[in-house]
Amino acid sequence: QVAHSCPRGRIAVDSWGAMVWLPDHLWMQQKGAKGAGKGGGKGVWQPAFNKWASGGAFFAGKGKGKGKGKDRTVLKKFDASQKVWVGGITADVDWKTLQEHFNSISKTKWVEVLPKGMACVVYPTAEEAQAAIATLNGSVLGTATLEVDVWTAKS
Repeated sequence: QVAHSCPRGRIAVDSWGAMVWLPDHLWMQQKGAKGAGKGGGKGVWQPAFNKWASGGAFFAGKGKGKGKGKDRTVLKKFDASQKVWVGGITADVDWKTLQEHFNSISKTKWVEVLPKGMACVVYPTAEEAQAAIATLNGSVLGTATLEVDVWTAKS
C-alpha cells in the first residue's frame, strides 16, 4: 500500500488499485503499528518542491558541501601572532599545496585559502610564523609568487 498523509487521515491504495481515505488510527492498525499515538508515522507528506528545498529524497547522499564559511570560526581560535598572511595566490594553488609548501619551515596547524588570492597559515608558535615570513616571502608556488607577511586584524 502507498499512503499519503492528510489532515487526520491517510490516502491509501487498496489491493484493487483504488484510492481510499483512512483515518490515522485505522491506517496505523493496518500497518501493524503499536498504538495510534502521535509521532507514530514517518512525517507529513510534502509536495516535491518542498523536498527539493529541504534537501529531502532528491538530494539524498549529497550533504551540505563545502560552502563559504564552513570552518571560518577556526581562524578565530588562534592568536594573531601565530598567523601568517599570504597574498598573490593563483587559482592553481589549493590549501593542500599551500600546506606542503609552508610545512617546509615547520608543521602548520591550519591552512585556509581565502577569497581574492589570499590565504592564512597558522603555526604552533609565533617564532615559527616569523621564520616562515622571513623565509617564504617572494617564494614561487606553481604559477604564483607568494607575498608572505604578518597577519593583521581587520580594522
